[in-house]
Amino acid sequence: MKTFTFQVASAAVLAVCASAPLQAQPVAAGSPVRGGTLAVPIHVGEPSTYDCHATNSPAVMWRIAPHYSTLLKIDPDQFPRVVGDLAKSWTVSPDQLEYRFTLNSNVKFHDGSVMTSADVKASFDRMRNPPPGVVSLRQGMLSGIQSIETPDDHTIVFRFGHASTTSLQLLAMPYACIYSAKLMASDPSYPFKRVMGTGPFRFVRHTPGADWVGERFEGYFGAGKPYLDGFRMLSISPVAATNTLLAGQVAYTMSGLTPPEVKRVLEARGDDVVLRGGNNATTFLPWFAINNQRDGLKDERVRRALNLALDRWGASKAMEQITPMFKVGGLVRPGSTFARSDAELAKLPGFGHDIEAARKEARRLLAAAGKTDLKLTVVNNRAFSYFGVYVADQLSKIGVTVDHQALATPQVAARRVSGDYDLIFDSPAEYSDDPSIQLSYFEPFSTNRANLARFGDVKFVEMFNAQQRDFNPASRLKRVRELESYLLEKSYVMPLFWQSRKRVMDSRLRGLEGDYPSNYVKIDLADLWIAPAAGK
Repeated sequence: MKTFTFQVASAAVLAVCASAPLQAQPVAAGSPVRGGTLAVPIHVGEPSTYDCHATNSPAVMWRIAPHYSTLLKIDPDQFPRVVGDLAKSWTVSPDQLEYRFTLNSNVKFHDGSVMTSADVKASFDRMRNPPPGVVSLRQGMLSGIQSIETPDDHTIVFRFGHASTTSLQLLAMPYACIYSAKLMASDPSYPFKRVMGTGPFRFVRHTPGADWVGERFEGYFGAGKPYLDGFRMLSISPVAATNTLLAGQVAYTMSGLTPPEVKRVLEARGDDVVLRGGNNATTFLPWFAINNQRDGLKDERVRRALNLALDRWGASKAMEQITPMFKVGGLVRPGSTFARSDAELAKLPGFGHDIEAARKEARRLLAAAGKTDLKLTVVNNRAFSYFGVYVADQLSKIGVTVDHQALATPQVAARRVSGDYDLIFDSPAEYSDDPSIQLSYFEPFSTNRANLARFGDVKFVEMFNAQQRDFNPASRLKRVRELESYLLEKSYVMPLFWQSRKRVMDSRLRGLEGDYPSNYVKIDLADLWIAPAAGK
């Protein structure tokens, strides 16, 4: 059996690894073989829920995804093309209002029960119209669905209230895990506390603070998949994650590496590893949502002042040395169809190159709003504490005092729900470049609990709907640019830096060869396999 195992790295082991010479080289793909247990570290905290529908967090999704299937998914090799998962084929009506899907007929849940269209319908109904006590962060994104019908066990029909450029991509969201309708009927809280889907791996255990383990589901509907016997995701710190990779105890890290970390691992492990990715920005943009329900932050002059205080261009190079999130960009992914050039971006609030002029304007805005002694509580995920430190430093330049609270993931999740924060670390649903996905975060808080800025803006809704229904690429681009400018003027969030994910991987690992634009592709692990060692 081919296995990547985990042990605590000793100083002696790391010293030996650090002395090894080398240059990483690519390895030919070959044909998939079965066997092996994949070990990877996760250092973004413990999951606050087991429910895909209730989260935006990679701490949840990276662990949960191997256990569930979705109706559709994004093709990582032809991003952002949509391909089937549970759906084996589909048709679209001429008016683009009806989407009829034929499901695979051999799908079973891990408890042995047969999955049907009723399970798909129940899962999407739960997301778009959650029952009392159920949290759905997808409600706003799926509000365009008018009805869902199930003519038979293997057919499901979605009818939309209006034609949209993004309907298929919405149905392909990685968060749309398909749950058992029968189990939900008997226990509405089942998705929150129990992991049981139709994915390639059956859930084995979750030991908080230690690991998350899955094993191959032999009844998986994907022919011949998964290739791995199982996987083990290790709950460790960022430093420990890099050290386990350095020592050859894990196959790769889920997050990207900084240039110093890349150099260190490549020099230590030689031909045993390969470097992949990092040439493009990914769809992950962390930001601090600004709570519009707080008295001091209801005034857009105050929010804009906070954005103007950040020297994004000046901090980018320094950030690259400590985090894979360092690329400057607006609210759409740099390098994507909808992105602006750096020169165009520099004209928007918070992205100018003259930081002294920007901060002078920020101080003027605070004075005009009567907030020259502003004090803010900033709630942050402990794994990203450096962003809180950065923001506190930058805001101090305009006279704002920050109480930076770096908390564990479950504590941050509780504060998200309670609204007890001025600013809180967050990011949008980031699996696609399309603005109807990326900017859906800003749909009104009344029907969209993902909106941690906690506001509703009628003009935004009008502009958002208009771009979503515009099938002309040139005019849609113009609408998207206007929408982005509007959101940055209003400063509902404080954008930080886009991710560029460089990953050093064990050279025997196959299935992750691309420079993928999203963190949320290939996370079900179904396509991954481990090549035999040389000479075997």
